[in-house]
Amino acid sequence: MTNAGKALGFWVLLAIPQLGLAHSPIEGIDSFYSGLLHPVFVPAQLLLVVALRLFIVQRGLKDNQSAVLAFLVAVAAGLTAAWFSVGTNIEVLVLSAAAFIGILIVASFPLNRFLCALIAALAGLLLGMDSAQETLSGKERFFSLLGSGLGLYLLLFYPMAAADIFNKRPWQKIGVRVIGSWFAASSMLVLALSYSSASMK
Repeated sequence: MTNAGKALGFWVLLAIPQLGLAHSPIEGIDSFYSGLLHPVFVPAQLLLVVALRLFIVQRGLKDNQSAVLAFLVAVAAGLTAAWFSVGTNIEVLVLSAAAFIGILIVASFPLNRFLCALIAALAGLLLGMDSAQETLSGKERFFSLLGSGLGLYLLLFYPMAAADIFNKRPWQKIGVRVIGSWFAASSMLVLALSYSSASMK
């Protein structure tokens, strides 16, 4: 098996865990840290936020700061919606967005700043809305959502500067497109699996 095949298999296996349990709090830690780690342990969210990061870096971080700002605002709006239990059970939409952004990375479409900001805002809104942990309420729910927002911001920003450095040469840009294809394929495979399991019930 080639390295590309192994990497694709890794992302598929990462995305397979049961979605029904994805939004349960992590036992043994408080609600804030449970929320902070939440985006890492929900495969759909991890696929989308990393795909968005590659999408922004591919188009130039300095030229698309409006997309980053749109993401920040949209995540806050999504978390507010999650507080009021609006838009729960939207993993299918999150995976669809990850697949769509992955395809955009592969195709490397020339998009203007407004469209990039719109895509980032949509991704941020979905990620925020998908961050509610159903079993929590009141103060615990608030701190969990606060932690989730911080976790999403860190996942987007922390490696972004390093990724921007490694996106200068032609072979590096090809590598970004290859990784984008893995995200698109992984998201579509998980969507197909979820639909097939739902149709068998």
